[in-house]
Order: sequence, then C-alpha cells, then structure tokens
Amino acid sequence: MVSLNTDEAAREDIALAVQRALDQHGYERLTTAKIADEYENSEAGLYYYFDTKDEMIAAFLDHAADYLSEDLLRVEADDPEAALRDACEFLFRTPEHEYAGIAVAIMELLSHAPYNETLRGPLLELETACLDALTNITAAGVDQGVFRDVDPRSTATFLLAAADGSTGIAVALEMDVAEDLRQGWTAYVDSLLAEPAG
Repeated sequence: MVSLNTDEAAREDIALAVQRALDQHGYERLTTAKIADEYENSEAGLYYYFDTKDEMIAAFLDHAADYLSEDLLRVEADDPEAALRDACEFLFRTPEHEYAGIAVAIMELLSHAPYNETLRGPLLELETACLDALTNITAAGVDQGVFRDVDPRSTATFLLAAADGSTGIAVALEMDVAEDLRQGWTAYVDSLLAEPAG
C-alpha cells in the first residue's frame, strides 16, 4: 500500500511535471504522454493518482496557488513598497521571463474556465491568491503610511487585471511593449506613494 506521504509526494511531482510540460507545449498541445515524459514515468503511472488530464492540470494550479500565497508574494512588513514593486516585476511578464510559457498556458486555461468546472475552481483559487497577496501588500503600505489612503482591494484588482492582460500582448504576441508596461506600472506604484511628512 502506498503511504500518504509517498502519495502526496508523487502528486506534487506530477504537478511539477505538468508545469514543465505546459511551459513547453501550452494547453492545446498538452497530452498525458508529454506529462509522463516530464514525470519520467509511464502514462499509467499518472493515472494511478489522477483520473483525467484536467485533474493533473488542476493539481498544478493548486500547487501554483500555494506557491504564490505562501512564498512569492509574501508581504515584507518593513517595506511594502519594495514588495509591491517585486510583485509587479513578477506579474508583468516579458517573453524572457522564467515563467513566460506558464503565463501563456494559464491565459489559455482561463479561456476554458467558463466551460470546464475541473479547471475553473483551481484557476479561481490561483487568481484569488494573487489578488489577496496584492491586497495585503497594499493594505500594509496604507497602514504604515507608505501609500496614500487608497482602497487596497481596488488597487490590487486593477494591478492584477492589468498584469493578466499584459500577458497577451507582451508574451503571447511578443509585441515590443515590455518597457512601456514597466514604465506604466512603475508610474502607477509611484502614484500610490504618500507625500513625505513635511
């Protein structure tokens, strides 16, 4: 019998294999054979833990949401401004970004969300993890007087929507807008800063 720890480790390994396969092939060309290649096991080995390909993708999305909420966008209590700039650096992708392929794959997955319940829930969790992290960073900045008295949720929602949208033009289409986007989000973060106490 497979132990719980072994089972959880295998499911996480498959989630990471899905990440690598999505990065290389995108959603439309993703097959269980390509996931198995990344997992370095047979397709039958995948189906021991998951019933469908979409369940494997959902496991990857769950893993990504945990990563974002626990590590990537952690609030730096002593420097919310730096934390928000770091978050924007990560979320506004360029074609050269380490996770550019994943960003495009997630954009593909989002287009299927209205019609695919297996993917919709994990995608919602992933986007919510981003939104919550950005909200927490902004709220910390407001509380500490680093940012003006803006609404943290509205600010976070705008940044996330802009970042999600930027994936299409900057990464999928590789339009020459990376520097424009960087100037745009930098100016927006600058506009959030509170006036120095006089």
